[in-house]
Amino acid sequence: MTHGDQSERGKRTIVVVGATSEVGAVLSAKLRQQGHIVRGVARSLGVALSDQDALNRAFRGADSAYVMIPFDVQAPDLRRFEQEVSNRLVEAISVSGIGRAVLLSGLNAHLRMGTSLGAAEMEDRMAVLGIHELVYLRAGFFNENFVKGMGFVEQSASAVFATPFCGDRPMPLIAARDVGERAADLLMTEDWPQDRVIELHGGGHYTLATATEILGKAIGRNVAYQTLPYADAHAGMIEIGMSPSFADAVIETATSFNNGQRWALEEPSPRNTTPTTLEQWAEDAFSASRHVA
Repeated sequence: MTHGDQSERGKRTIVVVGATSEVGAVLSAKLRQQGHIVRGVARSLGVALSDQDALNRAFRGADSAYVMIPFDVQAPDLRRFEQEVSNRLVEAISVSGIGRAVLLSGLNAHLRMGTSLGAAEMEDRMAVLGIHELVYLRAGFFNENFVKGMGFVEQSASAVFATPFCGDRPMPLIAARDVGERAADLLMTEDWPQDRVIELHGGGHYTLATATEILGKAIGRNVAYQTLPYADAHAGMIEIGMSPSFADAVIETATSFNNGQRWALEEPSPRNTTPTTLEQWAEDAFSASRHVA
């Protein structure tokens, strides 16, 4: 069946990389609800990003894809890990002939540094694959980072939340579910956008001091924000199990933010604003923790 035949029937076969992640799960569920065929790429689904043959099979015959380069916080060499994943995805895409793709990228990908470098390099590689309908979905700082990487709940026990990011500069914060919803809408649309880059700033711009107050209230604790010196933050990340390579990338990203480098290329607008505010997300994420506390 050709790409055109599938489009005429209204049903697509869509590969979702990271299908069990926060974004991928929302995306996959919405696509299936609308009758599309989803091929999930995730180790738990038997299609690991380290398995070239499995990836090739997943992409073969598909007409669309959601693509992302996952973080590996324990990768001894983060850049090498990202390049290896990128190589395997590019090979799978190249032999598939897909005509539509959404790549999850970082809002600051244009700076080509830190934790968004891998996504920025993937943008370049996908640009030359001949994909007719291609969008780079550049998203802001995920709210979920407060839980998974930054340990807000654990840190809040000391009444202080500390990171290397300055606390008085507004940061665009976004809920993963909103990214999944937007990616699904793009993959299903009959009116493909003209812009290659689509920014998603999120539900609002918050300083980390304000965000800490909001998160603390949601968890039922009074928590103050503190900006850590880079060396202390780097040591702390290694202590909780992150690799020095990943910690280096985080510090590079924090330095860029603290120095006032512009992450977003657009001004906030209805186009790049998503529905879920940090207050709404925190209430959903931390209500159970509040009752335990």
